Amino acid sequence: MSAYQPDPMDTIYEFCKARNYFGQSSTMIYRWLLTMACIDRYTSSTANARIRRFADPHIASCVVLIIAIIWMILPLHNWIFRLINGSGCIWSPSLVATYNSALVVIFGFTVPTTVMITCAVLINNNLRHKRIRRQNIVSPIGENQANRLVRARDRQTLVMLYVEIIFYIIFTLPWTVFTVYYVLTVSVTNKTNDQIAIEGFLQFLTETLVYLYPTLSFYLYTLASHTFRQELVKIISAIISTNNQCYDCVRRIVPN
Repeated sequence: MSAYQPDPMDTIYEFCKARNYFGQSSTMIYRWLLTMACIDRYTSSTANARIRRFADPHIASCVVLIIAIIWMILPLHNWIFRLINGSGCIWSPSLVATYNSALVVIFGFTVPTTVMITCAVLINNNLRHKRIRRQNIVSPIGENQANRLVRARDRQTLVMLYVEIIFYIIFTLPWTVFTVYYVLTVSVTNKTNDQIAIEGFLQFLTETLVYLYPTLSFYLYTLASHTFRQELVKIISAIISTNNQCYDCVRRIVPN
C-alpha cells in the first residue's frame, strides 16, 4: 500500500483483529471439514459394519457443527493479543505468536495431512479387498466386464483423493513454513526495508495460496475424474437443450 492508500491492517484496530480471526477460523473449519470428509469416505468403504455405521448423515451434521464451534473458539486469541504498532498488525506479547504458530502447524497442517494420507491408504486397502470379494462372487461370464468397471471406478476414486491431498499439501505447506519463520524472526528488530518488503510479499503470497485452495475442488475433480467430466458434459448439454426448448416456445406463434 502507498502512503495515499494505507493498509487497513496497519491502521484500523478492529480490522486488524477481525481479519486475522475470521481468516484463521474459516480456514481451519474448511481444513477440518475436508479431513472429516476423508474419514467419512473411509468409514463408507470399509467392510466392518460397526465402523460403517459412523457414515451417517446425522453424525456428519453433528461433526460439522462441533468443528465449527471449536474453530470459532480456538482462534479467539486473535481478538485479544493483536495490536497495531509502527510495524503493523502484530502479536503482543510475542509468546502468543509461538502459540499461534504451533496451532497452525499442528492442527492446520500436520494432523489434517496425516489423517488424510492415512485415510487414503486405508481406503485403497478397503477397495482392493472389495474387488477381491467381488471376483469370488461374480460369475465367470461377467467376470471380466465387472472387474473392469470396478477397477475403473476405484481408480478414479483414488486418483481424486490423491490429487486432493497432494494439492492440499502444495497450497498449505508454504504458509506453514512462513508461519514458523515469522515466529523465529519476530524478535528481530533490525530488519532492513528490503527484508520487511520481502516478508510482506511472502506473507501475501502464502496466504493467497491458502485461500485459493478451497476454490479448486471443481477443477481438480474435473481434471482427475473421467466420470466427473462425463457428468459435467451431460449437465451442460441438458441445460443448453432446455434453454433451446424454452427459446423455441417463446418464438412460437399461436394462431388466433
